[in-house]
Amino acid sequence: MKVLVTGATGFIGRQLTLALAEQGYDVKALCRNTDHPYLVKHPNIEPVTGNILYRQSLGRAMQGCCQVYHTAAMAKMWCRNPDDYHETNVVGTRNVLEIAANAGVQKIVYTSTCGVWGPTIKHPMSEDDPRIAGFPIAYERTKYLAELETQNFAKQGMHIVTVNPSRVYGEGPVTESNTVGKMVSAYLRGKWRFIPGSGEQVANYAFLSDVVNGHVAAMHKGIGGERYILGGEDISFNDFFNTVNQVSGKQQRLFHLPLKAIEVYSHIEKIKTQLTGLQPFFLPEFAERLKYDQKYSSQKAISQLGYCITPFTEGIDRTIKYLKQA
Repeated sequence: MKVLVTGATGFIGRQLTLALAEQGYDVKALCRNTDHPYLVKHPNIEPVTGNILYRQSLGRAMQGCCQVYHTAAMAKMWCRNPDDYHETNVVGTRNVLEIAANAGVQKIVYTSTCGVWGPTIKHPMSEDDPRIAGFPIAYERTKYLAELETQNFAKQGMHIVTVNPSRVYGEGPVTESNTVGKMVSAYLRGKWRFIPGSGEQVANYAFLSDVVNGHVAAMHKGIGGERYILGGEDISFNDFFNTVNQVSGKQQRLFHLPLKAIEVYSHIEKIKTQLTGLQPFFLPEFAERLKYDQKYSSQKAISQLGYCITPFTEGIDRTIKYLKQA
């Protein structure tokens, strides 16, 4: 069976492409550059030059494909042109869905994010919970709008399953969108020296292999029109770095940086970017997010898809071993 994976050089997409190829699928790997260093080489993987913003290239890529995994997205913290988020995440998704409908694709799995729910107050969020805050972060806002696109197509009869990974980490390249990998890699090199605020803020960490398996399960078992949180354990910053410390054997001295100081720094970075056009290290909307927890429940995926969660200690151990060898 032929399947298409968009975003085949991304953190999730490249691992998903390899997993499908190893399971015997004929995988078309859509990417803008077929010589990209992160494009996996495998006899069952056919690199296809294309872009989700170019409908003609999408049409060529989908020829003969029964299934599509749409993982491509603009996931960077900052873009020189803010409109790029909407173009890629919303318009690009609409293009994928329209071309898939015309090409006779039977099933689509769309990769969204737990960011569409945003911060949490007390209990872990589930798929049916409403968002309790606004959308200051462009990535989250445009992924939410893209979900509205998928819902519209699902109502018209297209079999679309949405998966919502939380903060993904694991054995893969340290890219700009791989924030956990950047933190762990910097810690190992002695370049990460602080814990935000009290360190008691909680986020949900999903191991990459679990998320990839969740995508495949969503294609086979997912109910059309439904969405599934693909998460992991809820871990505080303090527990996160304690685990990295213990597993890596590197005793890095960390200090707690007050959230107010991070907020002030983020505004300075924003001004610097406005004046120079240089990429910021951090932005105010992300500093604001540090004040809140991000807890999510994967129970629906566990019960309906057979989703499994790798213990955080085991996942971090495998991640650190990969980073040390990279």
